[in-house]
Amino acid sequence: MAYVLEDEFGDIIGKARHGLGLSVEETAAAAGLSAPDLRALEAYEHAPTETENRRLAEALQLEPAALWSIATEHWQPVSSATELEGGARLVLLPYPPMRVTMYVLGDTASNQALIVDPGAEPQRILAALSRECWQAVGILITHADGDHIGALADVWQASLVPVWVHADERPRLRGVDAAHLHSFDRDVEFALGPFVIRALETAGHAAGHTAYALRDAVFVGDTLFAGSVGRTSLGPEHYQAHLAAVRAQILSLPAATRLFPGHGPPTTVGEERVNNPFFAARDRA
Repeated sequence: MAYVLEDEFGDIIGKARHGLGLSVEETAAAAGLSAPDLRALEAYEHAPTETENRRLAEALQLEPAALWSIATEHWQPVSSATELEGGARLVLLPYPPMRVTMYVLGDTASNQALIVDPGAEPQRILAALSRECWQAVGILITHADGDHIGALADVWQASLVPVWVHADERPRLRGVDAAHLHSFDRDVEFALGPFVIRALETAGHAAGHTAYALRDAVFVGDTLFAGSVGRTSLGPEHYQAHLAAVRAQILSLPAATRLFPGHGPPTTVGEERVNNPFFAARDRA
């Protein structure tokens, strides 16, 4: 099986270093490495030794065993089924040029569907709805980066359904009539057709980043990846709040809850509690 994590060792230590506001030189000194060696590790120019892994994990507040399992390609999440509670079925639409995954979730009893983060290829998204004989009832936007909204205008024009997005992300949207935009600035619950959705604030990667929980799944966007997190784009001063939001809003859910990120493979709450280097140490403590 191909190793399919969005982030591997170099990405993870780079994101942790960035989040903690540490320079290459500061991190290398703390881990007993040279700066050139650390740059090479982050750039995948050579693989870490177990000692380098442990020292870097300690310097970067990561869990050493979980990080080593990823460094040695010994862990990736078990494939998550696309059948959800309540007779819902999920269609995953990966777009390899941006390594992003878009989602269409259909309720098989009513044939109504949600679209999550239409980032590219609008005709492919619309074709998935047509193929399944589903009628879209809403679009959910986790955040307004281009790879998550690139197809929004075209998909919305073809469907004219409500679009839900956090108020802090709304100014970045284009091509949707204001009357169809629904914004919020806190955790909220709302219904679209047969779906009851909880919007969970998970700021960090973006100011208004939102995860959407429904039935036994959460669409987590770029706040969390299998074995990693999205880069805290708001800056190091928001890093701890980003991690805290993931722990409180997502990893507090039942272990069997399926997690569908914007990049990389699906995972579960239980897998991330044990195997994600950013959280496993805290969970094991």
